[in-house]
Amino acid sequence: MLLKLECYTSKVVEKVIQSLKQIKVKKIILDPVMVAKDGTKLIDNKAIKIIKEKLIKRVSLITPNIPEAEYLTGVKIKNKEDMIFAANELIKLGAKNVLIKGGHLKSKKVEDIFLNKRDFKVFVNLRYNTRNTHGTGCTLSSAITTFYSCGKSIKNACDLGIKYVNSAILTNPNYGKGHGPINHLNSIRINKKFN
Repeated sequence: MLLKLECYTSKVVEKVIQSLKQIKVKKIILDPVMVAKDGTKLIDNKAIKIIKEKLIKRVSLITPNIPEAEYLTGVKIKNKEDMIFAANELIKLGAKNVLIKGGHLKSKKVEDIFLNKRDFKVFVNLRYNTRNTHGTGCTLSSAITTFYSCGKSIKNACDLGIKYVNSAILTNPNYGKGHGPINHLNSIRINKKFN
């Protein structure tokens, strides 16, 4: 199950926690959408506190980007080492698995940090020079959820999800003038008779 929380308050987070207790789902990926692409904060401080104290312990994986990880941990992230430190802070808060997405750092490569109490991995990929990256975080958490629900390990689901998103960025359709979409259909092969 994918929990995608956007523009939420403490009341919404409490209701989500109550619902999780009732439905008893085991495989939960939390994508804490706390910051808009333009930097606008989408969450209040009381909701952040409840996520840290109650919700984070109930999920299989949390997938914050760098600004979201900063809000959750209070750690200022400027490099890979800061990302690792923040991931460890999320583990201390009760997270079982953490994937901090590194796309906000300015570098030629994107490094995503996966961490749990027994395992650590840095997923390294080239950064593609494109403005068409709208929806990458949402797509990644959805892809991870799909692979995880199909029986892949959480680490392997993260790896496959990251590969899928990178391919979607690389093959983007280049629509529009602003931040355009990625190519969600990149893994579909179309029969030549339909071209």
